Amino acid sequence: MSVSLPATVSSTNDLTGLILEVREYAKWFNQYTNAAKLNTSYVHTQPELSPTASTLIREWAKQASLTSARLDELVSGLEHTKSHAPVMTITLAAPAPSEVKKELVAWCRANISPSILVTFRFNSGILGGMVVRYGSSIHDWSFRRTIMNERHKFAEILNRV
Repeated sequence: MSVSLPATVSSTNDLTGLILEVREYAKWFNQYTNAAKLNTSYVHTQPELSPTASTLIREWAKQASLTSARLDELVSGLEHTKSHAPVMTITLAAPAPSEVKKELVAWCRANISPSILVTFRFNSGILGGMVVRYGSSIHDWSFRRTIMNERHKFAEILNRV
């Protein structure tokens, strides 16, 4: 079963948090519907959901009526995605602004895999550019690497300044 990841869920940590939220909601929903079947009152309030979890559950409910079994399917689908999705790590020289993250994740999902999970890190030592790790491959497009690969030219340029 395929669950389309919301754009705001980019990393494994984001997906883990979403799974926990949906699981907690499913637990509450199951208890609430059981109490309703028995015509008893249920005093626990619905767990507070993030906008991402709330939207995901609403979209899931549009496909078929919401039941405990359907919520279990959603959790299973999210867990399957978490365990089978390709994972990429992008390291930048500074923390990535949310707009940059959104654009990079959208590009990766459009061009690599719709379920790819992208983790962002930062390391000021790369000076700029990015380092991308995908599977066992590392692609280094950092300024540091460029400078180190061309250090003889770097000294020439500094002498001209």
